[in-house]
Formats: sequence, C-alpha cells, structure tokens
Amino acid sequence: MNSTDIIIFSGQSNMQGQSEALPKENLPVEGATEYRYGGDMLVPLKHPVGESLDDNGNIVLGINGDLWKEWDKSQESVEWLLGTNALLSSTEGNANLVPFFCDSYVKKTGRKCVAVHTAKGSTTISYWLKGARGYKIMLKKAKAAIEKVNPDNIYFVWLQGESDALESRSFGDYKKDIEDLNDSLKKDLGIDKFGIILVGRFTNDERDFEIIEAQRQVCKDNSDFIMLTELSQTLLNDKENVNPHANGHFSLKGFERLGKDAGETLGAYVNGCMKI
Repeated sequence: MNSTDIIIFSGQSNMQGQSEALPKENLPVEGATEYRYGGDMLVPLKHPVGESLDDNGNIVLGINGDLWKEWDKSQESVEWLLGTNALLSSTEGNANLVPFFCDSYVKKTGRKCVAVHTAKGSTTISYWLKGARGYKIMLKKAKAAIEKVNPDNIYFVWLQGESDALESRSFGDYKKDIEDLNDSLKKDLGIDKFGIILVGRFTNDERDFEIIEAQRQVCKDNSDFIMLTELSQTLLNDKENVNPHANGHFSLKGFERLGKDAGETLGAYVNGCMKI
C-alpha cells in the first residue's frame, strides 16, 4: 500500500481551464504530481495543467502553453483546434482548478495523489460516453496512469454540463447519461467514486436547471456519486470569480475557491473511508 491515489479530472472548458492568468506564486503542489501521457511520465503538479493530445495520444503543437502560442501564430480556427485535439490543456497556459483541488486533498488526507487531466471545452456529455471520441482518449490516458502508479484508490471528478444546457438536454436524459458514464468507468477503470463539481449557470434560463438538478439528483439516488461542491451557484455571481474575457468561466480566484472546496470534500470522504 503506497498511500497514493489517482484523481481523474474530466469535463469541458471549466475543467479544461479557461481563466485569465497564472498565480503570481506558482509552486508545485507538495505531495502531488501530474501524469503526462506524452512521455509516460509523472511531473510536478503546477499550473498550467494538462496536455493537448490527438486521438492517438500524440502531443499537438507542444504541451501546455506552447500549443496556444503556436495556435495564435498559425491563425487556425477554433474548429481546427477542437477537431484536431481530442483533449486540451489549460487555455492559453493559464490556471485551472486541479492544483488547488489536489493541494486541498493532500492537506486533508495526508495522502499523495496523481492528477490525470482529461478535459476539452465545448463538449457535451455524449463526447465522454463509452465508445465516443473523448471516452477513448480518456481511457487510454487513465489506463496508462494506473499502470504506472498502481494507486490505492481511483477517483473521478466531473465538471461539465454547460454544452448540454445549450442543447436543451432534459433532466432524465442527462441523468441517464451520467449514470451510464459511471458504469463504464467502474467497469473499465475501477473507479471508487464519481465526484461532481456542480455545473454553474451558463444559459441563465430554465435549461441550466435541467442539468443542475440531474447532477444533484444522481448524487442523492446513487451511492457511487458524491457532490463535491455547489459553490458554482454563487461564485459566478461575483465578477472577481469570473474570467473577464469569457463569461460563464471561472477566473483564477474562482478556480482557487472552487478547487479548494471540492478537494476538501473528497478528502473528508476518503478520511471517513480509511477509518472503516
């Protein structure tokens, strides 16, 4: 038993990371590393997080901020960016919630953790269901991480739903999809818990609430799930928590608050399990 857990972070742009800046003090998180599929390696966990990979797991235009610099120079379209990359690193090499989450988790539990970032903006949940493009690359990366680390526990953390609200998905359809995703992850990766960071309001009409309530209800109905935080419901009402260049997306400050709260909740859950 090596007291190391893997935490897989998946979802769309707010999980990918679409903030406006990096922290002024950007030190590696003590007790945490990030798994990189490109190179099959563990690196110190710090901002920016993630790697931009094509469907075969090849790095596209470098890692982290390098992709975004090259993309800016090339004048390629957003359609090209989303089409070429199956996974995306933090936008423009800026901050996301993963280091804040893991720092909180490590401090709460005293355990080590390995972050596996598998996210991409503008994706509906269908992109991540078994057999779909996102699921295939997520599975490839997560399996490689598990083989390398041999963790005690595997947790899955989900922040997604804005695109499904835009598509007017119903409560029932979204709830079924997220339950199907959990079943697939249990079978294929052996996840121990499916954690949800409640999606924020994006359309600002009733379409948001279909997705929000589906996420809340699945945590009540199914013990495989745990609600990690609902701070999204208030954070996005305060402009200091919102990226000034991308409405509906968290700022550096917003990610810090959201990540710390969610990481502490998962840590408290794990501490309870370890005592049993």
